[in-house]
Amino acid sequence: MSRNRAAVRMLVPAMSSYQVTKYTVQQVPGDDQVEVVIHASDGNKWEYGIPFSRSTGRYMFEEIDVIANDFGDEFAEELTEKIEATVDAIVGK
Repeated sequence: MSRNRAAVRMLVPAMSSYQVTKYTVQQVPGDDQVEVVIHASDGNKWEYGIPFSRSTGRYMFEEIDVIANDFGDEFAEELTEKIEATVDAIVGK
């Protein structure tokens, strides 16, 4: 393998070999936080706590880019919509 080819191979990320089998998005009781749990086909589980503001309904979830890389943009969009709907329901929007 040529040196250039090896460098290109290192720069191109490998595609993941797993899919989402199920996920949940719910409020953490007694806290201004939403819990996201993602189960993958390889048996792994990802858990995130996403704090939000009750007064504005705003939240920050920087890991959504990592989720898009691991599971695809379509799932990341679906998850974002679910998080937004959950926060909106909690804050009464």
